[in-house]
Amino acid sequence: MNKYLSIDLGSKTLGLATSQGVVASPSLTLKFEEWNFEQAKEKLLDYLWKNPCEKIIIGYPKNMDGSIGERAEMIDYFIELFLADNPRFETSDIIKVDERRTTKMARQIMIEANLSREQQKQKKDSLAAQLILEQYLNSIN
Repeated sequence: MNKYLSIDLGSKTLGLATSQGVVASPSLTLKFEEWNFEQAKEKLLDYLWKNPCEKIIIGYPKNMDGSIGERAEMIDYFIELFLADNPRFETSDIIKVDERRTTKMARQIMIEANLSREQQKQKKDSLAAQLILEQYLNSIN
């Protein structure tokens, strides 16, 4: 069982990363129809059925001034949708982590690793989820 699952939620992808302790690993990217968070929730529930975890760490994209904008409201909506159909998890099982700059950091890492644009496109969401999870793990250790 993975102790933690990290999510980088976009308008049409869920980047996932996992950890059983102090090391985060990118997992995969789940794709769904753009803005169809019901479909995203179903794909996540299916993933969790096969790969249970104790806590979900989700990137929370605050504005640069720290305020809550549309993207953070999208995360709040997704969390509500997820919790409404999943009695196994409670609000306290989902931890929001400020994700400002994680996608930019992920792109920089991939550029430095000389990945092609196609490879970058395929890996950016799960790598961003890994960075979110690493940030969380560092904060609790």
